[in-house]
Amino acid sequence: MLRLMRRVDFYFHNSCLSQQSILRLAREVETAYPEWTVTVHPLWEDEVKAMGFNTLPAITINGVPTVFGTPSREWLLETIRMCNL
Repeated sequence: MLRLMRRVDFYFHNSCLSQQSILRLAREVETAYPEWTVTVHPLWEDEVKAMGFNTLPAITINGVPTVFGTPSREWLLETIRMCNL
């Protein structure tokens, strides 16, 4: 039986102004979906280039880049809920 991946990764520039918003969103996801693995990745400029991101912050759901920028809490939680079905 295939096991569904349930993972959300948050990528942002280390010391970026959006860092607090992204960390808050990560906590919201952890609270709403405790069965999901939530990981935050503060990146330095060379790491951003190596990972191939053109824009940060970036959020991937189950390994798929899903949104760039800082989405609303409601949108993100609804998107994860849809992936959780």
